[in-house]
Parts: sequence; structure tokens; C-alpha cells
Amino acid sequence: MKKSKSFNRPRLGLGLQCFTVMALLGSLCLQGCLSGGGSSADVLRSPDGPAMAMAAGLYQRGESLRTLAARGGADYRVDSKRHYFKFELAAQKPGQILFTALDPAGRPAFRLASDGVTITCIVYGEKQYAVGPATAENLGRFLPLGLAPDELAALLSGSQVRPVSAGARLNGDSTELVIQPEGGGSDSLWRVRLAGGLEQDPAATVVQSATFGPARRPELSVKYLSVRPVPREDLAGRPEPFPGAVEAEWSDGQKQSLRVTYDQVRLGPALTESMFSLARPDGFELIELP
Repeated sequence: MKKSKSFNRPRLGLGLQCFTVMALLGSLCLQGCLSGGGSSADVLRSPDGPAMAMAAGLYQRGESLRTLAARGGADYRVDSKRHYFKFELAAQKPGQILFTALDPAGRPAFRLASDGVTITCIVYGEKQYAVGPATAENLGRFLPLGLAPDELAALLSGSQVRPVSAGARLNGDSTELVIQPEGGGSDSLWRVRLAGGLEQDPAATVVQSATFGPARRPELSVKYLSVRPVPREDLAGRPEPFPGAVEAEWSDGQKQSLRVTYDQVRLGPALTESMFSLARPDGFELIELP
């Protein structure tokens, strides 16, 4: 068997960057723990009170979701370049993921799966099939996230860090919720723009937009568009807010943006174990990952 050094990384570099951000956005959409804009330096935070109750409720909302399945398109822009691709993804805690990038004809171009123990990957253009232990190192060969499969599955399914303090202020018919996560400093704040006030049920709360990082120079800005109720299949169809599209902007030496449009989303679906392991197609080169 050939070792991983001979493996040709999929020629989807920008597509994989999109998925890196999509993984984050998946968490943010389900978790509802983000917000938009404004300076929040003067918002006092506390480990208790109504703001903390809302932050904790949003955290539990993400924690309770064990599975996710979605289809859609990603439009990624960096400087003057634009790249678009269709995708399908599924995740199940604690460590099962399936991601497929589709070519313009709707055929799989790249597919990666982890059952929590083993990673399998198919690069259709190169006719290569890779298999190896489900470690952060091996996942990083395809998706440069710095995460192990169990961490990525949790991220995609809505889990996020636990809040340790929160504060809020009203802004017309919306509320700015400022959350300090566990292990984060004063410059590592989520600023959550909620539709309505703190008295509402966190499970039904609509998040309108988001920033992360210092108030005046956020590292990430996100907008949630066309939010509509999506039934939780694991909770007898209880509706939960989910956006029809997400727009994100950030800078990593270059100004970048991503718009993810969801054609189909299922929250809490029953997923089969077999979908998280890929068989080797006939005639594909076998690559053994360490």
C-alpha cells in the first residue's frame, strides 16, 4: 500500500476553505450564539441574571442537537475571485461526519467520511481512495481545521463553548447579547443580536447577525438571512429557527466572504451508521494513512 506522502490532496483547495468556514457556520446557525455589530465594551457581564440565562439556554439548544443533515451551495469570494460549489453534509455526535463536494454536473467530486474510528476519503478526479485512523492529523490532510472528527461532528451539530458570563442591552426591537465563553478573555466575546428581548424561550429565539472578537475590529462577521422554523425530528417536530442563508466576512491577509445557501436542512434526523464509512470504488488507487 502507498503511504500518505503519495496521496494527491483533492484539487478543491478553495472548496475546502469554504467547508472550513461552513463547519463554523453550521455551529453558529444551530447554536444561535452569535450576534452582530456595535461596540459592547460598556455592556456589563455577569455569571447570572437574565442575560446569562439566555446565553445558557442557547448553549443547551446546541448541545441537545445530536444530528444534522443539509444540502446547499457555497459562494466563496476572495479579492476579485469567485468560486461556487454544491455540497451535502451530515453529522452525528460524537464523531461521525460525511461531507460531499459536488461538481457542476451534480456528481461527487470529493467525499470524506468518519465513523469515529476510521476516516475514508474518495477523490474522484484522481481516482484515489484513502483510509486511516480518525485522528486530527489525518482529518487535517483533507480539511485543514485542526480538529479531530469528534470535535468537528460536535461543531457541525451545534455544540459550542460554555458561557461563563453574559450581558445585554436593548436596541429598539432587538437585543445585543454579549457572551464571554469559558476559557476566553475580554477580547474573545460573542456579540449576539437577537430579535426580541430576553424574556423569550431560547429554543425559539431568532439570531439576526453576529460578530466575534474585539468590538471595533471583529475577526468574523455573520448575517443570518431568511430565518424560518425547521422541525426538530428528534423532538416530535418542535420548530427551531434556522436560516435559509448565511453570509460571513473575515480577513486573513485578504478580504474574504462566503455565502452559504441551504436548499434542504434536517435537524435531529435518524442517521444510519453505514453512511459514515465509504467503500473503495473499483479501480481506485488505495492509500493508507498513518
